[in-house]
Amino acid sequence: MSRMPLQKSSTNFYTSMTTLANAHTRRSTGLIGVVLMVVSESIFFLGAFWAYFYTRVTALAWPPPGVEQPQFNLALANTAIALMSAVAIYIAERAIARDNKRLLLQSMGMAAALGTIFMAIQSIEFAEIGRIAQASNYGSMFVVLLVFHVSRVFIGVALMAVVLIRALLGQFSQRRRLLVQAAAIYWYFITVIWLIVVFVLFVLK
Repeated sequence: MSRMPLQKSSTNFYTSMTTLANAHTRRSTGLIGVVLMVVSESIFFLGAFWAYFYTRVTALAWPPPGVEQPQFNLALANTAIALMSAVAIYIAERAIARDNKRLLLQSMGMAAALGTIFMAIQSIEFAEIGRIAQASNYGSMFVVLLVFHVSRVFIGVALMAVVLIRALLGQFSQRRRLLVQAAAIYWYFITVIWLIVVFVLFVLK
């Protein structure tokens, strides 16, 4: 009779350890998937930048005569917004790591709002660049890089919206936060790509 409680405790311990191991495996696999997605996106942008520099090197003048480079003001504003949103999503990810669900909601909501503002400002910039795109390869490549990036921003904001909905439903905790981490990693990637885009299109002469 004395062996029964011991056997039951051993079984419960084994079940708990197995559950934790399975959760850790799923989390590791999920993060590997996110990293692979970022790597594939990096290769995509590498191709886009290669096309831009090839067009630039083979052009007689860059930008072409009579074509003005778009103003840096909007890009600078979006750079500040991108950096603030990266800080906000970092705070959100750290918050759920400490099981602070309220701060997760607040910070993730701030990051999503900043991402939406980023896209709104980008749409204003597209109106200015649209005229240039019809006149030269310079404008076309300008638009291609910006469209490629803003489409990824849309995906990132949509991902944050899913995180917000699930957070409101109480589906995240200190142990269940893979989607929050995935959204944060993807957003860091988008922010870094934006900094490169700004440098290539506006700073590099």
